[in-house]
Amino acid sequence: MDVKEKIIKALKDTIKGDIGEEISIKLEKPPNTELGDYSVNICFKLAKLLKKSPKMIAEDIVKKLKEKNIEGIKEIKAINGYINFYIDNNAFAKYLTEKICEEKSNYGRGHKKSVKIILEHTSANPNGPLHIGHLRNAIIGDCLKRILEFYGYDVETHYYVNDMGRQMALVVYGIELFGLDRNKKKDHAIAETYIKVNKYLEENPEEEEKILELMRKYEDALEKNKDTEITKKFEFAVNYALDGIKETLNNLNIKHDTFVWESSYVRNGLVKEVIKKLMETGKIIKEETYMLDLSDFGIEKKMVLARANGTSLYSTRDIAYHLDKLSKCDIGIDVLGADHKLTAEMVKAALKLLGSKVPEIIFYEFISLPEGSMSTRRGRFISADELLEEAIKRAKEECNKRDVEENIAYDIGLGAVRYNIARISPEKPMVFKWEEALDFEKVGCPFIQYAHARCCSILKEAENKGIEDEAIFNYELTKEEKELIKKLDEFKDIIKESAENRKVHILANYLLELAKIFNRFYANCPILLEKVNDDVKKSRLKLVKSTKIVLEIGLGLLGINCPGRM
Repeated sequence: MDVKEKIIKALKDTIKGDIGEEISIKLEKPPNTELGDYSVNICFKLAKLLKKSPKMIAEDIVKKLKEKNIEGIKEIKAINGYINFYIDNNAFAKYLTEKICEEKSNYGRGHKKSVKIILEHTSANPNGPLHIGHLRNAIIGDCLKRILEFYGYDVETHYYVNDMGRQMALVVYGIELFGLDRNKKKDHAIAETYIKVNKYLEENPEEEEKILELMRKYEDALEKNKDTEITKKFEFAVNYALDGIKETLNNLNIKHDTFVWESSYVRNGLVKEVIKKLMETGKIIKEETYMLDLSDFGIEKKMVLARANGTSLYSTRDIAYHLDKLSKCDIGIDVLGADHKLTAEMVKAALKLLGSKVPEIIFYEFISLPEGSMSTRRGRFISADELLEEAIKRAKEECNKRDVEENIAYDIGLGAVRYNIARISPEKPMVFKWEEALDFEKVGCPFIQYAHARCCSILKEAENKGIEDEAIFNYELTKEEKELIKKLDEFKDIIKESAENRKVHILANYLLELAKIFNRFYANCPILLEKVNDDVKKSRLKLVKSTKIVLEIGLGLLGINCPGRM
């Protein structure tokens, strides 16, 4: 049990003795250190119940708390109704650094939870390579998976493969007309064909009927659960694109557990079953098509369940996918672009009509280019491959400037890309600029990786000099040491907050702050100089080792490697 947990337990026990029941307590950080390290305002909530002023209640509780002699607490004060706790920094520094160095990669890890989460992310259409817009989805999803697993959840990731839409029919038709450039990366070759067929259809609009016929034939074969020439053509095109997409994801340190094909729900009859059950709700309106009335859920726009030609729609198949997915987990999470908000609300409403639970949805705003929006159809996009390639190239240039081996350029480049996206809250739009994402002189992932490399260098130098780290802390700690200790202690709370709120940027921004605080500690607290007392050297080395461990864990949860030298 750490200091905060001990404070909360002591408070709960004391208050329970007064009111006869246990209440929730949250520790806050006072606005300045003169008011202590932690404080609680619980006395204001108790005032009405106990019919006393908060000031009197605080003074009474403080008196009882002092009798408990809470380990690690130097002083407790009642100030204007608040209860303020002052940590014994030396004892706390010893406890915390020993804990971090003992637990190593498990520091901050949550207890195993008997909760299964299925997290769907990326799910880009297989009609070309991932671009920087898809990258935001993929990186948010992958970082969240890592954090949720570290927090203790059982997490399975899905890539939902849209193999049935018009876009895939265009690709299949395009391959028949133009073939594929076998010398290109597979997803890029698919995109080239997709761009060509779009241009061809603009010039020959009468050919559009052939696209519709392809879609009809594919769905008909799926409904009959038959493998035909058409199904083989679609499967070839989809798998060809996915091979390239998987290669990109692998280069970005992203792996999905399961690729779920949209067509599987037409094959197994679940789509027809969904339409049948929705018809039975009495909410279906038949006009030119079958539409679902969702006005009871505050949604005025009606949801079209099938086209006039009888083929199903993405939204209907999406309902089937969610019914299946949500039946296999306790919590379903989708990472979706902000332009999917209406469709997602419709799917959730339809799921409620069918008596199903609904997914949590993390919406993210798009990354745009300075010159405007992106379009795969017109071939105007920056692919994730180009982005990573450029990042590694610039990282190599930086390595050459610093006289560092080029073989760490991948770790630096990948870190720059992943961190630059992870650090921004998903609801905020991003304009992607090379000079900002890959500026190695400003704060960002290279700055954090460099703090970690500095830790490694100090520890290596100490090892060469035969100096061991030891949690002694028998001297007056500097403000930089106290600040670093507090920041290291925050890590487990940051993990909890990031996991429970599904916000990866909380962890990303914490790591940047930790790196800044470590650099201040390094600049102001000599570690291995001859004139430094041996006990101080050993204690500060323990702080360096603890910082290294936390930076490694945190960056790992963002899918970022630590080069260890820079």
